[in-house]
Amino acid sequence: MTQKNEYLEYLVLDLKYDGRGYDLIDAAIAQGEDVPVRNMCAKVHPAMYDRMQDCCKALGISQRRFIESAVADAIRQTEELLAEHFPGGEQA
Repeated sequence: MTQKNEYLEYLVLDLKYDGRGYDLIDAAIAQGEDVPVRNMCAKVHPAMYDRMQDCCKALGISQRRFIESAVADAIRQTEELLAEHFPGGEQA
């Protein structure tokens, strides 16, 4: 990929993801505002947590944004697979 193409892709992806209001939600939560969110907790290996922290720092995003993005992708993929393998919705 050329440098120009990389830069154009960066601009498009920035436009795509920056408009989701993540920063506004993070700021509202930090200020203690009543935001309709639910807490998701899970025990993870310390090395995984450290790697996530490093990724968030490198990307300049919150842990909430990182986790929400990963969970949303896993949900989408699971729903697609369930629909593919259980077209009538008859999974166990």
